[in-house]
Amino acid sequence: MTSLADKIPTLNEADLKALRANAARLLETGSPVQVTTAADIIPLIDARLAEIAAEPKPVVVRKRAAPKQKLAPVTGHQTALPDKTA
Repeated sequence: MTSLADKIPTLNEADLKALRANAARLLETGSPVQVTTAADIIPLIDARLAEIAAEPKPVVVRKRAAPKQKLAPVTGHQTALPDKTA
């Protein structure tokens, strides 16, 4: 089974923040084993969050909507039936 410390590099920023909040809560209200584990993992989480913060953010390129095609003006009555001579 993979330890939690091995999974930290694969977690995204939101998951890391949630994990850190849980670890901080366990430092205050957890069992002795949970307190030691949380104390061991918080520095690893903080280091990974610092790495993520230092990475350049991807540039978001917004594409402009294609211009709407102009339709030719409509002439004549739209509900007229076709001529029988045509």
